[in-house]
Amino acid sequence: MGLLDFTKTLCETKEIHTDRELRTRYYKTSYTKLKEQIEKFCDNNGLNIKNINDTHGEILIQTAKYHAIVSVIQVSPLETACDIKVQAYGVFGMHRPRKTIISLYEHLNKALKFKGVSLHP
Repeated sequence: MGLLDFTKTLCETKEIHTDRELRTRYYKTSYTKLKEQIEKFCDNNGLNIKNINDTHGEILIQTAKYHAIVSVIQVSPLETACDIKVQAYGVFGMHRPRKTIISLYEHLNKALKFKGVSLHP
């Protein structure tokens, strides 16, 4: 992490990412159970869920300081992928987008059976 990372207002996970903590996570669970855990995370942290789109598997979370789009994709009946994109408002992100992604992944790792990172590159 460099000095320029402090100013970034956008952070996104993907299958092959240079930062190992920002790679797609896979869980041994169904789409609905993963979605319920994301809703529980939002309730526990006082985050507002603006929209849940079950057709595309996307959840929009919005606060006064940032918004996040969580993509939940059921790869197989017992494997579900989770990708997150966080956009902070303002000139400097102050690592808020990255910290938000990591805290959501930590909650999911504790609540669900973690299968792996970047399993389908």
